[in-house]
Amino acid sequence: MKVFVGCSSRDNIDSKYFDLAREVGKRLQGCELVIGGTIVGMMGVVANTFSKDAITQIILKDYLEEGSKLNKGYVCDTSFERMKLIWEECDVILFLPGGTGTLGEIFTFLEENRSKTSRKKIVLLNYDHYYDMLISFIESMKEKEFSSNEILDGLVIIQNEKELEGVL
Repeated sequence: MKVFVGCSSRDNIDSKYFDLAREVGKRLQGCELVIGGTIVGMMGVVANTFSKDAITQIILKDYLEEGSKLNKGYVCDTSFERMKLIWEECDVILFLPGGTGTLGEIFTFLEENRSKTSRKKIVLLNYDHYYDMLISFIESMKEKEFSSNEILDGLVIIQNEKELEGVL
């Protein structure tokens, strides 16, 4: 199974998020990892738990010098191209806490799931209630009928890394 992991690539965040990334990486052993950026921050911690042969990196050309040291992958000119390749490469999508790049990926893949007949499982790891406001916002869009119920099709929300075993 190929699992895309989306999360922060920042280095200056609370150490508890790096601990989470390390634990998630350990729990994903036996899977292949798909990453959509550089090998820094939480993403670097996850990637470092895998052998290079078990990772596919899909990176923007502009970020190559920041952290591409893998054997297989794709270099993309645009973020749109990158998102399409991530979607095509993975079987399951997993989001850990992250910033605006991660939010962009979440909404892109939720919408892709809503508009496709073949859907992917999208797992949102709501560690330490990180995504509570996002979940409330999506619920509000549904309540106000700005979005259909299908926006959440395939979305599984978990609270800790131990729950991964039951959803992968």
